[in-house]
Amino acid sequence: MTLSTYPEKSISYLYEVGLHGGIRRAADALGINPSVISRQLSSLERSLQLPLLERRGRNVVLTEAGKMLAEDFAQTSQRRKMLERQLQDLRHMRGGSINLRVGQGMVDDVVRHVVQAFSLAYPGVFVNIMSGDMQTTVMLIAKGEVDMAVSFGPAGPPGVKCLSFQRGPICAIVPPDHPLAGLPAVSASQLTQHRLIAMDEKFGLQRYINAIFKSEGIIFTPSYCCNLFSSAIALTQAGLGISFMTAQSVKAPLQRGELVAVPIDHRIAKESQCHLLRSADHRLTPAAHYLWQLLCQFFTASLEDEV
Repeated sequence: MTLSTYPEKSISYLYEVGLHGGIRRAADALGINPSVISRQLSSLERSLQLPLLERRGRNVVLTEAGKMLAEDFAQTSQRRKMLERQLQDLRHMRGGSINLRVGQGMVDDVVRHVVQAFSLAYPGVFVNIMSGDMQTTVMLIAKGEVDMAVSFGPAGPPGVKCLSFQRGPICAIVPPDHPLAGLPAVSASQLTQHRLIAMDEKFGLQRYINAIFKSEGIIFTPSYCCNLFSSAIALTQAGLGISFMTAQSVKAPLQRGELVAVPIDHRIAKESQCHLLRSADHRLTPAAHYLWQLLCQFFTASLEDEV
């Protein structure tokens, strides 16, 4: 007999005998005839060729082999009950977890308008929010480590389910006293006359900026390079250079009058997009599917507001 063929019912009786200290007491607790337990355990002992019970005075206790089987049964039962609760939670959206990756420039919008609504409706679901570049995001989705993502870049990557939405225009972000602050728009050639701030090459935003300058036959030469939007914003606020983002990404500083967003006068800047991404093969839990729907609704509504 192998472990996979052990009679679970018989082992459950063995566990109850060890728990209650005797066959009769175990039978009373289970509401069955003691002879049923005796026959099952005798058959199990013959199959294993090991004694499972021994009498000590008026009590029956488990042998070493009996204890091992009973302990394994208890641990397995506990794991199964936990799994059953987790599956039930997932069915009713009460538990589980969701891994969400959001581009840095869109974290505030997603948290305020999507995650907040989701958490109010389903507070028992754990949401792991990460941020980073599109290249890494796509890799993590492919590996199954991210359920869905909100990213920014020139094109939706292959191999994932992708819904794209307008997010532009990309703007030159400057302090209010900057020479470009009063312009309705700024060209790539005008930008070369000032100190510029770049993001890491992996960022979708930087890929847009590189494409804009390349199309104009201009070499993009930044004075600083960052891997955090907050760093780029701090440099701009300190008057050390021009950063590049959409107005939505710096909404709060713009509203406070700390920064000014000047649209870049270029087709690529005007047509910039964000993307909702998920694996084409990975099946979402009901809770994750609801979060995906909220994301779609928010970005669709944002697009309609722009129109």
